[in-house]
Amino acid sequence: MALVALLAGCAGPKERFVLLPQADGSASSIVVKTASGETALTSPYAAVETRGGKPEPTQTLSAAEVERRYAEVMRSLPARPRSYDLLFELGTDRLTPASQELLKKAIAEIKEFPAGEFILTGHADAIGSDASNDALSLRRARLIERELQRAEVKALSIEVIGKGARDPRVPQKRGVAEPRNRFVEIKIR
Repeated sequence: MALVALLAGCAGPKERFVLLPQADGSASSIVVKTASGETALTSPYAAVETRGGKPEPTQTLSAAEVERRYAEVMRSLPARPRSYDLLFELGTDRLTPASQELLKKAIAEIKEFPAGEFILTGHADAIGSDASNDALSLRRARLIERELQRAEVKALSIEVIGKGARDPRVPQKRGVAEPRNRFVEIKIR
């Protein structure tokens, strides 16, 4: 009897690690470290089991299998962070028509999100001076803050940042219009 208990103790606990896909579809990876080495999981639903600190061969599960096997765990996961990019018209704090619609959709989704932390980061393209772009990007971010407040979005905190023409999404030369750099990013965590 003591020998069986000792062998079970040596085998150690069995653990399974499954890499879930990112909400936005972007690539991710994890490295599972054990006493006998490391195993990298680099594709969605890649899985590895460890027993007593030793990894077994990596396998890939299907989305359906993960949902079936881990339904209870999946339901208990916290809401994933979300991000929305809202574009603006040249030199203004007016949303483009498409972004006006996206803002409505984003607010509806955000209202279902448990009270989160919001980071609103305004951007501008490199048409004007640095000072005017800084001010414009901050006005854009503040506009989105007011829209969230008007919609009575519950938030733990809202941080508003204006980056001007620094940190553009699309490289551009000074004085050349780039509509994709005129945006506010809403990040929720």
